[in-house]
Amino acid sequence: MSAAGVNNRVRNLRVRARRLDFRVTKRGSTLTLIDREGRPVVSGSLDLVDAWVEARFVGRRPGPRPFDIPEPWRPWIDLLVSELRAAKRSPGTIELRVKRLAAVARGIPGSDPLTVTRGELVNYLGEHPEWTPEYAHSVRTSIRVFFALLDDLQARPNNPARRLPRIMIQRGLPRPCPDNAIRAALNEVSDERVELAIRLGAEAGLRRMEIAGLRRDAVEGAAGDFRIRVRGKGGHERIVPINDDLAARLCEGESVYVFPSPTGGHITPRHLGKLVRDALPGQWTSHSLRHRYATTTYRASDGDLRVVQELLGHVSPATTAIYTKITDESMRRASLAAAVN
Repeated sequence: MSAAGVNNRVRNLRVRARRLDFRVTKRGSTLTLIDREGRPVVSGSLDLVDAWVEARFVGRRPGPRPFDIPEPWRPWIDLLVSELRAAKRSPGTIELRVKRLAAVARGIPGSDPLTVTRGELVNYLGEHPEWTPEYAHSVRTSIRVFFALLDDLQARPNNPARRLPRIMIQRGLPRPCPDNAIRAALNEVSDERVELAIRLGAEAGLRRMEIAGLRRDAVEGAAGDFRIRVRGKGGHERIVPINDDLAARLCEGESVYVFPSPTGGHITPRHLGKLVRDALPGQWTSHSLRHRYATTTYRASDGDLRVVQELLGHVSPATTAIYTKITDESMRRASLAAAVN
């Protein structure tokens, strides 16, 4: 990482530490966290101290807290949480639904989920021109899931969300991280954890949450046939073959998790994503490594989208298609084949 990148991380660390009532001192490459009594709390590398603070720091955006739910909505949203837990939805999915619905409840002042109308919901969706189609689609989905439950329970006479306007999501283009950027990062990074995280994104296509929570016992098989058993979004499992070298690296060490946290458990996906982003040159991210994996495996499988879909853990091949970049040479060759001779 460049000196500027290190300095930026130290500045951000000091800001978050102050909010926790700590201060940070730096001597060479060693940082120390000092409490209000002047006693050292934790000392070590930037990554170690940053992870310690990250595990205790909860960022706070301006405005209402995400879970400030108006009282008429609270018991029904709590009921939805119980239903989602019973359906074994992931904690991330449940949190997302609650955040979206809490925002809806606050965004329609004085409303009650048992009497709110379709028109009020439509107005709420339409009064935010700054929303991306993807975000608006997520809000609409949460609204529909919530009112479908109320409809099933016959808590109200109709379902105001059944025919909400459809939100069209524009097709996005894949943005695979180029190999030269990956090689540059691997050549310069000094933290072996970051190197391993980059390889898991680029060579196995794992999401940052899957990398952060990866256990050593998820590696299965033997020489020439190693693979990772990954539990991804929605609890879906998949098998990702890996080479012997990567498998050996993942099995090194005694911790349960490949990326343990100094406070127990594993590091957060957010922290891991930040480490990878800081190591990669330019604006490349951990997700662009997944795009690179999808594009590379698509070419290697002779354009078999089903293979790539299984490797990425997508429910729909339409999602996989967004991740796979077709080379300019392939497009030109295909287009010129249509010439009339």
